[in-house]
Amino acid sequence: MTDLETPVIKIANVSKWYNDVQVLKDINLEIYNREVLVILGPSGSGKSTLLKTISGLESIQTGEVLINNEIYNCENCKTLSRKKRADVGMVFQQFNLYPHMTALENVTLALRKVKKKTKEEAFEIAIPILRKVGLDNKSHSYPTQLSGGEQQRIAIARSLAMQPKVMLFDEPTSALDPELINEVLDTIVSLSMDGMTMIVVTHELGFARRIASKIAFLDKGEIIEINKPYDIIVRPKKDRTKMFMKKIFSQNSSFHSVKKSNTLNIGIVDNAPPMCFSEDGRTIIGFDVDLANSIAKRLDVSLKLQPIKSKERIEFIISNKIDACIAKLNHTKSRDNLIDFSVSYLQDCKKILMNKESIGTIGNLVGKDIAYAIDTSTAIEIEKCFKELNLAKPNFVAYSSDAQAYNALKHNLVAGYASDEIIINHFMQNETEKAKYQFHPKVCCYSYFCVGVSENDSEWLNEINNILLDIYDSGEYEDIFYKWFDARNKKFLRPFERWSS
Repeated sequence: MTDLETPVIKIANVSKWYNDVQVLKDINLEIYNREVLVILGPSGSGKSTLLKTISGLESIQTGEVLINNEIYNCENCKTLSRKKRADVGMVFQQFNLYPHMTALENVTLALRKVKKKTKEEAFEIAIPILRKVGLDNKSHSYPTQLSGGEQQRIAIARSLAMQPKVMLFDEPTSALDPELINEVLDTIVSLSMDGMTMIVVTHELGFARRIASKIAFLDKGEIIEINKPYDIIVRPKKDRTKMFMKKIFSQNSSFHSVKKSNTLNIGIVDNAPPMCFSEDGRTIIGFDVDLANSIAKRLDVSLKLQPIKSKERIEFIISNKIDACIAKLNHTKSRDNLIDFSVSYLQDCKKILMNKESIGTIGNLVGKDIAYAIDTSTAIEIEKCFKELNLAKPNFVAYSSDAQAYNALKHNLVAGYASDEIIINHFMQNETEKAKYQFHPKVCCYSYFCVGVSENDSEWLNEINNILLDIYDSGEYEDIFYKWFDARNKKFLRPFERWSS
């Protein structure tokens, strides 16, 4: 067996009792390098106890726990040394910071006491980690001067400073006010993206879906089921898991409010043909409108369209002013930290349209004026093409709509017009001088249109995903597609991306 095939954490036949009560029953788990295992389960199921046995904080009666092939806990094992225990970072529900110490002093204490670092050495390790969790500007603040979310991030930094082999999180957001949860979750997501091997106990399903390599459902000290996130959350096999998932889906989910009110409130961006626009100044039509109607029809509710500006899309979703947003909304990394996205219903490519005669190398675009629609992700996404080639970016000039940006190119006010290819093709469809224009051959940044919904509302997101897949599988999606897009866009008509199945 190679190192890559050797689990970082191996839990073999572990059982534990408190007096006559068995709290863990023959647990077997393997977690490999860079994997994130999320543990779900009802209160009292043994989740916290399992983490403590892995870290050596609790003894076990049978079985063994190995980390990197080294025994950390077993029957009759001696208590782990503080130095060895530091190899496993543990973040609890409560922050457990020393109130008389600053954030920096809390983070460096174990470095100095356990790893015998000098004050200067400890600071050299701790300051970059505080920066990583976004709190280097709070290094001299005391816990009472920090919010709950900041205190929990200090607790995470304290564990990271010990350079652990694995990180364990025991419901790290359960003691936080709702508005502070995301800042802690984002820190943990960042660690997962950096490749940290982790086990996370949480009740936040949306968060679990974002970070988990696999999910284990624990009940009464037993692992009932373990599988990919989609298979545990959406289609569990075991009846006990199904009951739990049904119970924890929030009754405050948008799905319930939509069915109760019998109205689906969807945000759309007007004046964005062919996605959404008005020809007579009254009736709103377009691809997004037809897709919204199809979703409402399958929910058996009436549809209310809420016209919004591009810059308002995320704010309207976060504040629950709308139930969902269908507004040429690209799935981007920055937005993923704020809202949840459905399966992708349209793969597109952001391009730059130019006069044929002015097309040269991609380097010739550096510093040139390129028009785009304000408050879209177009400029940010296309900049990546230049960054990958170590080139400076063009000078992106914002216009109030795609139509105005396109007209700026036609009137030679700019060197190019940047947008999604499928939108540019709409303007070119009726262009009498279309032979004059051409896409720059070296600029293509793929983008994915999705329905946006509030974060951590898994029941609503699952419902939207299932409806979108049904619209596609029924053939209705193809009818909508060809109603608004011509044959040259056929390459974008492909099976929907299906979530982790």
